[in-house]
Amino acid sequence: MARQEILTRDDPAPPLLVCVLDEGVLRREMGAPEVMRDQLRHLAEVASERISVHVIPSGRHRGVAGSFVLATLADRSEVAYVETAARGITTGEPQDLTTLTERFESIRSRALPVDQSLELITRTAKERWS
Repeated sequence: MARQEILTRDDPAPPLLVCVLDEGVLRREMGAPEVMRDQLRHLAEVASERISVHVIPSGRHRGVAGSFVLATLADRSEVAYVETAARGITTGEPQDLTTLTERFESIRSRALPVDQSLELITRTAKERWS
């Protein structure tokens, strides 16, 4: 929770965060139903002007081999963190960044808009986890 404070700080301004989640994560049980419900409610509550949450409906994209994060630093340089089955890898290699940026944009273009995503998250928390 302490790490999340960066997302709501006043000075300096918090970073812009755009998350794209596969619909399956809303339904895949991790912990007790109460934990899932609380997690999904929290996810919907933290959405703001600086935090966008998109859900990509099942079957809309062929997916990726694992999760990844793209970050643009204050000096406008870019870095990526890629999760693999064995370890996480940080890279700034231009070819890697191009591949991951293209993949992210392809996935995001098929995701629901924020308002529809938040409605789906809230509905799933209520219907599946209550």
